Amino acid sequence: MPDVELTVDGGVATLELARPERRNALSRAAGHELIHALDRVAQDDSARVLILTGTGGSFCAGADLTDLDPDRLGDAMAGFNRIIPALRGMPQPVIAKVRGSAVGAGCSLALACDFVLADDTARFCQIFPRLGLSTDLGGSFILPRLVGMRRARELALLGDDVDGRTAATIGLIMRCVPADELDAAVKDLAMRLAGFSPSAQARTKHLLDETWNGTLTDALAREAEAQIANASTPEFKQALNHFRARPEGAQQ
Repeated sequence: MPDVELTVDGGVATLELARPERRNALSRAAGHELIHALDRVAQDDSARVLILTGTGGSFCAGADLTDLDPDRLGDAMAGFNRIIPALRGMPQPVIAKVRGSAVGAGCSLALACDFVLADDTARFCQIFPRLGLSTDLGGSFILPRLVGMRRARELALLGDDVDGRTAATIGLIMRCVPADELDAAVKDLAMRLAGFSPSAQARTKHLLDETWNGTLTDALAREAEAQIANASTPEFKQALNHFRARPEGAQQ
């Protein structure tokens, strides 16, 4: 059985971590499968949005420590560290659909997505202090940008559990909903995102990520280049024709 299952339906790709017996903890093999699946989705023009989730009531319990050799941890980290750039570099918007545990590397994996929707069973935890470890899989980069440095220090240095509702309140995730509403909430968001121009969405993602790597002048130049490219897309031409056909004075 594969450790990662990929389906594409109606423009929505879904990647499920499929190791429920280990609460979807990432083994080295599962990490390799995940990178390969992300690459397949990135190259699939029919996929306009990606949902990342886990089977069996958990999102991801982090790295599978039973699969790691402490004397070869560097090799394992080199493999795992390929996951987050692949995820952040996806041209499609990525939604993390979180039930149950999103712990350690699994927490970082969820937070690296563009949107995080969770239900009230969700538990986010930077568990590393309890294990004598430090944050990984991009946690040191992503956490301060989501919740600010002071809150990031609290989360990373104390390793406390954060439930879904608290995570939404502090800005760690987008939204927390009751368990029986999560599927519908994720589907609604996915369909909204799938209705936009794929190329424009990809450019916007890139522009937002590059904000951390340059000045305002750099950002303005990149935005101008992106808009020039967007002007040639069918989605923009359709929207422009619709705008021009409206009665004068009509609201957008």
